[in-house]
Amino acid sequence: MTDGQTYYDGLIAQGYPADQALGYTQQYYPGFVSQAAAPTPMPIPAPMPVQPIAQPQAIPQPMMNVPPVGMAPMGMAPMAMMPVGEKKPIMAWAAVGCLAVALLLAISVQFTNSWLVDPDENAGISWGLNSVSIDCQEINGERDCEFTYLMLRDGYDDGIPIDEGNQNTGYDYDFPEKESLSGSTKIYCDNTARFILQFYVDEDGETTSQGREIAEDAKQECLDMNSAGNIGGSIIWIGALGALAGTIMLVMNQIGKTLPSNAERYGKLTSWISGGLIILGVIIWMIMKPTDSGLEDYSSGLSFYLAMIAGILAVTAGILDMLDKKE
Repeated sequence: MTDGQTYYDGLIAQGYPADQALGYTQQYYPGFVSQAAAPTPMPIPAPMPVQPIAQPQAIPQPMMNVPPVGMAPMGMAPMAMMPVGEKKPIMAWAAVGCLAVALLLAISVQFTNSWLVDPDENAGISWGLNSVSIDCQEINGERDCEFTYLMLRDGYDDGIPIDEGNQNTGYDYDFPEKESLSGSTKIYCDNTARFILQFYVDEDGETTSQGREIAEDAKQECLDMNSAGNIGGSIIWIGALGALAGTIMLVMNQIGKTLPSNAERYGKLTSWISGGLIILGVIIWMIMKPTDSGLEDYSSGLSFYLAMIAGILAVTAGILDMLDKKE
């Protein structure tokens, strides 16, 4: 019980009316309220169960003048809707570009004659995978392609006519006037052997055994170069086909198209395999090419380095695609 209530009860006990006792008490205890005067709280009646009222089913009304999602309202210019947080596949398209360049290089080096070249600018022969290029001789300031033409001519059975002084007596042909001529390595090897045999004849005009041995060795060493080019070039061709397939897979994957058996998922793996095959073909060519018979002074030419770049680009394409998927 509070002091105000004690004071109030004392006044009531002395016979003061309740309203006077309350007034006197509030003078000394402002805000006092007699407990006896406090209203008794009414009991809260229990809530009556409410029966659910059936609501009328809402009938969808046609939306007038409401544009579809993603479209601008009428009278307003459409705005480009860019997905939030979507990354730009820069590395994926860079991978496609690398693999496409690798494909072009792998094909182009098949038809060039600069795989093996002599560092001497005045040298007359440069080698391709299965072809050879020979510079025409320069005589009195003019190009003489007679010897070059005959060495690359198919069906050359009679050899180059020479007299007893080993001087070329010439042919009555219209030889092309070019700085160099190109032809098949195999034909050049056969004609080289025939040309050598002309210098090894006895008094009866028969080829000596020494001449046949020298000609055969020269032909075989020349054919070894052709074999190296054929095997290495074949492997590079397979790598080029793999680069083509990998390019298609990467492009289809980027534009969201599906290939049979979901092959578009294997663009990265195909890029690595094609690059490895191209590099393997170059290495096999290096191992198989002869290093003697006068070729020891020759060095790798532009086509060799372009083929290596093609293999590296194909492998790089697979790496770029892998990094793009990790982002």
